Amino acid sequence: MSDLSTIAKLPGVKGAVLGDLEGTFLEAAGDADGEATAAEMGFVATTLAAAGDQLGLGALRRFSAASPARGVVAALRRGQVLTARVEPARAIPAVEKALGTTFQE
Repeated sequence: MSDLSTIAKLPGVKGAVLGDLEGTFLEAAGDADGEATAAEMGFVATTLAAAGDQLGLGALRRFSAASPARGVVAALRRGQVLTARVEPARAIPAVEKALGTTFQE
């Protein structure tokens, strides 16, 4: 998928994984544990989407999480979750911006 390879080549992105909301691994690029990441992020995305529905926030499109050293950015589209592992964490805003333009409906 061209979206995945484009995201994997961004500065700060160490790996990118594409999965679905059920946690099924579809594709990986870069330094990524695809099967584990797809399963974990499918669960997290589904949980956050359900919380957003309960709060009336609308559809979940993108989320990120960070520690002092690294982080992840995930984008949802048509039942798929694209996750980028980002190091250093300060690169997250640029990756979020790229996901907003590359991985959109």
